Amino acid sequence: MKSLRYIFPFLCLFPVNGSAQDQAVVDSLKRIIVVSTEDTTRLNALYEIGAQYQDIQQDSAMAYFSRALEIAERTNSPEAKALCLRQIGFINENRGFYDRALEEYFKALDVYEEMNDKDGIARCYNDIAIIHYIQKSYDICIEYLTKSFEIKKEMGDKEAMANYYTNMASVKSDQGLYESAIDNVLKSIDLFKEVNDTLGIAVGYGNIGTINFNLGNYRQSLEYHLKSVELHLKINNKDGLAHSYSNIADTYAMMADSVAISGEQRSLYLTEAMRYGNLSLEIAKEIDAIYIENFVARTLKDVYYMLGDYRKSLEYADLYISTRDTMFNEEKTTAIQEMQTKYETEKKQQQIELQESQIAARDAEIRQQKMFRNALGAGFFLVVLIVAIIVYAYIQKRKANKKIIEQNEMILEANEELKVLNEAVNKQNHEIIDSISYAERIQSAMLPPESYVTELIHENFILYRPRDIVSGDFYWIRQVNQYIVLVAADCTGHGVPGALMSMLGISYLNEIVQRREITQANQVLNELRKQIKYSLRQHGEADEAKDGIDLALCVLDLKNNMMQYSGANNPLYLIRDTDGEPLLIEYKADRMPLGYYHGKDKAFTNHDIPLEQGDTFYLFSDGFVDQQGGKDNKRFLSKNFKSLLIEINDQPMHDQRNILDKKLSDWTRNNSQTDDILVIGVRV
Repeated sequence: MKSLRYIFPFLCLFPVNGSAQDQAVVDSLKRIIVVSTEDTTRLNALYEIGAQYQDIQQDSAMAYFSRALEIAERTNSPEAKALCLRQIGFINENRGFYDRALEEYFKALDVYEEMNDKDGIARCYNDIAIIHYIQKSYDICIEYLTKSFEIKKEMGDKEAMANYYTNMASVKSDQGLYESAIDNVLKSIDLFKEVNDTLGIAVGYGNIGTINFNLGNYRQSLEYHLKSVELHLKINNKDGLAHSYSNIADTYAMMADSVAISGEQRSLYLTEAMRYGNLSLEIAKEIDAIYIENFVARTLKDVYYMLGDYRKSLEYADLYISTRDTMFNEEKTTAIQEMQTKYETEKKQQQIELQESQIAARDAEIRQQKMFRNALGAGFFLVVLIVAIIVYAYIQKRKANKKIIEQNEMILEANEELKVLNEAVNKQNHEIIDSISYAERIQSAMLPPESYVTELIHENFILYRPRDIVSGDFYWIRQVNQYIVLVAADCTGHGVPGALMSMLGISYLNEIVQRREITQANQVLNELRKQIKYSLRQHGEADEAKDGIDLALCVLDLKNNMMQYSGANNPLYLIRDTDGEPLLIEYKADRMPLGYYHGKDKAFTNHDIPLEQGDTFYLFSDGFVDQQGGKDNKRFLSKNFKSLLIEINDQPMHDQRNILDKKLSDWTRNNSQTDDILVIGVRV
């Protein structure tokens, strides 16, 4: 895995991955994992399989690198541990999860620093610099790039020095310093030619193409990007191909908009932009490179708009927004800043602790010397004074004193061991809470932002109260063409187990609805059940996992005032004004979950519901109705929940949420929350 990065128009930096998968090699390595009992052999095989999958199946690569990391940690293999951490970081970076990537890079850096491995330290500095570049923190980026370069220059590593010039070119180009950027690229190409690195030369050509693009030299830009494509095809580098194709598409789109001298030439440029853009998007989806999907979606959005195909333009606009939200959001940016601060603070704290320990050791030595001098003088005086008088008594007293000292030393040792044990327990508890809190930040980032929900459905509220730090309840919403798909889900358990199930549910909903564009409510549930049972290996055996998800899903077609609903154990309540009185209509769910079920699986029911202006409907988990409280400490119950919804139905949606929240707090009183709670309300 190289640390090399590209310049992209409107300038981002990206990683270059290795060669394509060799299936015969993968099969051979998998056999080694099965038959071998040696940890080192299995670790190496797992790592190599991860490397084979890295360009084409990043989920699989992540799984194998994670298994390799477990063995490296168990067998105390720091070099292997650091390698696995960096590879996991690369995958997260490729997929746009920059906060997770930075966390792994810092972990790897700590390992390399403990080993005093200068090469590894330099590589991690470069990795960290890239994340700060993406976040446009140029000063920090340059700081880490320079640290990396100084180490590599001292080692005489020409390839790494070339990578430095490539990355500095990206920074300078992004700052508008194009002459400096070209100078850095040319230095990198010269070094790559010295070490016969075809990939590095290809990247250099692409970067020169991008700088010419920024300068408005579009034909020179195309010339260099096509030279880059030729080299990427030669070495079968899919990431590089997707990147170069996207640059070419963007260049043609810009030429159509700015330099075309006839309608025929403009149409030709747009056709080429569309062709190269679709080539790039196809490869980007294949290798799960979200950052390239995001850039190409923006280009294709503009191309189809200029061609007058507004439906396709809107489709790519939606893809651009969804991929952008995946890569960049406030939670991720904050997490990255916190991680950088945490790393710097920890380093300063280590220096302070080292200084304190040195001062304490020096003070202890001084006290020991002073005590020794005092004891020596006192002993001499006592010997002179009483040696002739009480020799026998002195000997007996020495024996008694020795016994007391030994007992005191034993007590002190026991106290010290108890202190160390308490510190270890406190540290472990703190680490567990920190880990769960970080997991909560990640889970929150996976939930749709309030602004996005309101953009799709103007009148709504979401009452979301996890029982623990992380939650087994989750909500999800996406627009596919004219349909809006809304989900309220309740996973088995709560806390960390429930949160893991919620991540699984969100991932499969993204795949089924957003990527495969399935918008019939019961078909979504049928597909989701199939994926969950496959992932949890549920085949109806007695000893297998019984986990699953209860879920209510509706598909809104506001254009035609229609709604589909399908539910797994969770119903839907619709309240409609009938002759001036609110009427609650309950659409019952199928009595089976998404996952293990003791009966025979059946297709979920699809309810088609005509909507009327002013209709209000509610999706929810069972947390609200099962909450214990009141004067008799009983469950709230569904009948009371229905009555409460009818009572507050005429209130604005935001006020309804506040009323439900206060009612829940009043009902709970001194009781603890028994389960995660989720209620979603929508007014048509």
